[in-house]
Amino acid sequence: MSTGTDLPPTIPARAAAFLSRVPAEVRRAGGSPAARIAVAALALVLNIGFFLPSLPEGTPGVGVPGMDKLWHLLVMALTVWAIGRLLASRRRFPIGWVAIAVVLEAALVEILQGALMPGRSADPLDLLAGVIGVGGGVTAWSLERRRARGRRRAAEDETELAVDGPRA
Repeated sequence: MSTGTDLPPTIPARAAAFLSRVPAEVRRAGGSPAARIAVAALALVLNIGFFLPSLPEGTPGVGVPGMDKLWHLLVMALTVWAIGRLLASRRRFPIGWVAIAVVLEAALVEILQGALMPGRSADPLDLLAGVIGVGGGVTAWSLERRRARGRRRAAEDETELAVDGPRA
């Protein structure tokens, strides 16, 4: 019975309802929530390297030309893909917001490296590599979702055939 004073759900209540559905939706989309969180955490830890004033001694590949571009590309791709996978359980999850956030992070990295880190320098090619990596991460995320959707449809078709029998 409504008293006329019913208020809409509060933001904490809506957030709690959302979070309670995430593990089941992640399992249905494929994979365990813990694994998705671990991969996203790894991606975020790797991003910390962009904010270090200098690279640690003995870092492999430091003297190889273009290695930093490859690093930017791979870390940004992993970041978008991993965070997208973590949040992919939402049916209409806007991967675009993740892509925008990571492109902004790539730009911020270059600005900070040029302005505040004496041992580092801003490089527009690093930014370009990061943006290309974002595109790669979105592509990987999209292909994975499409493949999972196809598997779900095939499983539903098999179930339908088993229940109804072949259609005449």
